[in-house]
Amino acid sequence: MRNAGGYAVWVAVDGSREVDSFTCSHCQRVVFVPPRADPSQLGGFCRQCMKHICAPCVKVGGCKPWEKQMAEAEARDRMLRAIGV
Repeated sequence: MRNAGGYAVWVAVDGSREVDSFTCSHCQRVVFVPPRADPSQLGGFCRQCMKHICAPCVKVGGCKPWEKQMAEAEARDRMLRAIGV
């Protein structure tokens, strides 16, 4: 994979295995990229946030990055605390 975000090494009794990986920008799922994998099966690339996303997030559609989801949750928590709920 070109521009992989991460790198994983599995060590087992019968040897070790190395693969590239990336983290989905929308749900934080780690996707392992096997060698010579078809890019369409791994997920996609969000043209709004310009980051890699996993296959389930491609099916959902839309762009809602993890940082935006956390900012909304924190804002909701601050609002609830302000009104005493």
